[in-house]
Amino acid sequence: MAYTDKQKLIETNVNYTSKDFSTIKADLIEYTKSYFPDTYKDFNETSPGMMLIELSSYVGDVLSYYIDYNYKENLLATATEKRNVRRLSEFLGYKVPNKTPSVVRLKVTTTINADGTTGLPLYGTAPSSIDSGLQIASNVDSQILFETTGEIDFTSSGSIQVDDDPLTSAPILNSDGEASSYTLTRYVRAVSGQTKTKTFTISSPTKFLELDLGEDNVVEILSCTDSSGLTWYEVDYLAQEKVLKETHYSNDDNRTTAYDQGLGEENGGTNSIIPVPYVAEYIRTNKKFISKFDEDTQTYKVCFGNGLFKSGDNATNVDPVEQAGVTVNGTALSEIPGAISSTISNNLNLGETPTNTTLTFSYRVGGGATSNVQAGELTTINNAPDGVTISVTNDEPSVGGTDGQTVDEIRNNASAFFATQLRCVTKEDYTARIQSIPAKFGSIAKAYVERLDGGGLLVSTLSYNQDKQLVQTPQLVLQNVATYLNQFRMINDQVDFGFNLNETLFSGYIINFGVRFEVNGDRRSNPTEVKLNVIQTIKDFFKVERMQFKQSINLNDLQYNILGLDGVIGIKELSLFQSRGPDSDYAANRNMASFQGDGDSISGGESGYGFQYNFTNAIVDGVIRPSVTPSVFELKNPNQDIYGKVI
Repeated sequence: MAYTDKQKLIETNVNYTSKDFSTIKADLIEYTKSYFPDTYKDFNETSPGMMLIELSSYVGDVLSYYIDYNYKENLLATATEKRNVRRLSEFLGYKVPNKTPSVVRLKVTTTINADGTTGLPLYGTAPSSIDSGLQIASNVDSQILFETTGEIDFTSSGSIQVDDDPLTSAPILNSDGEASSYTLTRYVRAVSGQTKTKTFTISSPTKFLELDLGEDNVVEILSCTDSSGLTWYEVDYLAQEKVLKETHYSNDDNRTTAYDQGLGEENGGTNSIIPVPYVAEYIRTNKKFISKFDEDTQTYKVCFGNGLFKSGDNATNVDPVEQAGVTVNGTALSEIPGAISSTISNNLNLGETPTNTTLTFSYRVGGGATSNVQAGELTTINNAPDGVTISVTNDEPSVGGTDGQTVDEIRNNASAFFATQLRCVTKEDYTARIQSIPAKFGSIAKAYVERLDGGGLLVSTLSYNQDKQLVQTPQLVLQNVATYLNQFRMINDQVDFGFNLNETLFSGYIINFGVRFEVNGDRRSNPTEVKLNVIQTIKDFFKVERMQFKQSINLNDLQYNILGLDGVIGIKELSLFQSRGPDSDYAANRNMASFQGDGDSISGGESGYGFQYNFTNAIVDGVIRPSVTPSVFELKNPNQDIYGKVI
């Protein structure tokens, strides 16, 4: 149909930029005056025609608003409703946490009798194997609950530590000054919340089955098992093939082997036990699910895949080559297109959907900012084992509990997640990721990453023993770290964890030393007090927490701190050393090193100390330069390795 000139004029003069009530009303009035001059002329506000114009303007304004609103709510940068921001963030792969639980270090004590003959503690009578899940309530608000995450065992004198803390004992003396009993102390970590279980009976299979846990504050899903005893694993997304599985070492020979991986004294180590309660490994499984928070129902739900197959357990270990990703040394590049095609076309990769079974979920609820309690508030035990007498308190406040993220926090975190994809790109990324490995897989106190000329990464690490002294990281922990890094590292980054010297693993070097000082004191001050203050200043300056790989030591800063002490008017000498001669006024003939730089043992070296270092050649303008080899300076035993005078 041919358009008339008037129709063309009308189409031309329509103002498509008018979006609010007033401008739409004005445009409609002008439109009516221009194209219907003889039809309608009464533009009085009370006229029927103006009523129709205003009604049309109202409808246009509302429609315009919702069009704009819907557009903005589909963009992460402009969305304002939390449900929309959450959905957009999850579309980008960012799983929005709801609440986070508070964590705390609990002090657990019990009392046992002393041996009537020797006066030593009768550890065999102490409570043993108090399982995790001990529930502690706040004495201020009984609704605030914490649960222990580790085993408590008082029967050992410290051979196996729990949560990095050794078992300690304090005698209780009778009127004769003899030990009649002992107070035993263990520390264990606890997390806020309460463990709950819920079961679902599944009959016929349903693709992408959703189950509602009926809780609004789930902080963690602990486990999911079916009626056949098979485990279903939580994943970040249903297409995820590999799952990081934890194998727990119970109190048996395997656990002892896993724990006792430190260097022995014969190798310059300490025989210290380093806790490694879990071994990390990847498995491939189709029994998987995702969890999500439904903004409509305000509850947590779990969602399964769409695969309708297999009744048995199909979880299989992933070969180390596969764990390393697709690399020149791993999967052949020719296999990449086929792997991608399989992932896209085979819906089995999204996992099974349960059928003809009963699923049992164990999960923890609670958390939030209200779970951050003050010191001394956690004292009430709700589920102490029968016949066990223990007391609990928290010497420090609990920390880490937060409420759900705000809209702005979700938006910013999702953007950062999408930009990085949680990948380790820089050396700093790798260092942070290594030190954030879950404690159940071992702990890394110090980490240093450097890129090699030929490509790849060299990772140097050190760990703490129970006395918070630096020791070589156990082999098992390094294996766990290597496994853990595989899901975060760049595909072309080959990671090497140290090298061997004389068949001994040295992933990072420890340079131990002593400190010698002579200060001039004010004659009006107490020399003993001045000396103690100087020693304490030195201890604080060389705290192991402050020392990092390849960190220099600025003795000028230490001198400044000492000169600021009351009673100190000058410094005659301040130096670091590893050995003192037999004629020294400050130390006997000692050698605070066990190894030469090439790893050869030093004859007469102090057992348990680290590598030899030439402090004399390393100092320039009061600054001790670090070793080229990744090393950490450590004042290992400050109570015996600091010597000084006040003159």
